[in-house]
Amino acid sequence: MDETTDLTVTREIADGARVDPGARVGPFCAIGPEATIGPGTVLEAHVTVTGHTTIGSDNLISHGCVIGTAPQDLKYSGQPTYLVIGDRNRFGPNVTVHVGTEAGGYLTYIGNHNDIGCGAHVAHDCYLDDHTQLGPRVMLAGHIRVEDGAVIEEMVGVHHFTTIGRFSRVGARTPVRRDVPPFIFFTSTGYYASPAIIKGVHETGLEAGGLSEQEKVQVRQAVSYLFEDEQALAVKVDQMLTRGDLSGPVQELCRFCRKSLQGHFGRFRETFRGKMPPEARPRLPAEALAEMPPEEGEGLG
Repeated sequence: MDETTDLTVTREIADGARVDPGARVGPFCAIGPEATIGPGTVLEAHVTVTGHTTIGSDNLISHGCVIGTAPQDLKYSGQPTYLVIGDRNRFGPNVTVHVGTEAGGYLTYIGNHNDIGCGAHVAHDCYLDDHTQLGPRVMLAGHIRVEDGAVIEEMVGVHHFTTIGRFSRVGARTPVRRDVPPFIFFTSTGYYASPAIIKGVHETGLEAGGLSEQEKVQVRQAVSYLFEDEQALAVKVDQMLTRGDLSGPVQELCRFCRKSLQGHFGRFRETFRGKMPPEARPRLPAEALAEMPPEEGEGLG
């Protein structure tokens, strides 16, 4: 290399951006003026963080990620909406995450200890709780909730307004068009050639959920009974919920199924279409609630 060659590594951090001194920002990153990045968070090369995005501490955001861009929703009118990311999450290369929309509650939320594989997409108004895993190329449409400990394997597409239940597992390349109950394994055995079905219990999820041995047995029995013939699911759920001896996890499973059946197309979150979901209010930044019209910040549990 010629001694006169001038090589400059460019990092574009806009005025107004709040980047903790303990964060590491790699080469060729761009950080917008409304972004906040917490201590210990690492941005590798070519990462873009834009929009009203708040990122907590000790996250790893791999090269090529684009975080906090505007949603691909034609109803979005450009008002300030938000993305909140918690602590100790891992984002593989080329992950994309959008801020929320006005009609969906103004917020996209990613909690703590989540692992999001390379090339995955988290669309507007989605909620990832804690300890979830999204495999490479998972595509989450808008308004989805992925509950604690759920695992979605590679190249899965999830329909908007779907809920993926706690400690469940979705098999690779499975189309998900309805809610996935907690603790179960949901898969398409023929990679789209056969309908996606409930194959049984997600045994690793039972362990991760901290269930006792007796609770594991009861969940296995409940899953076998409920989903052996889903045509009678509503009747069986109602019958089980009248019993007084159900363990907590079985009650959770039954109540989840009941809510899904009460929603449209087997998706409970369809009941929030055009409304702020109850998860939004406690997670929105204080400045966001202060700027909202009063009717939008009131009466939500």
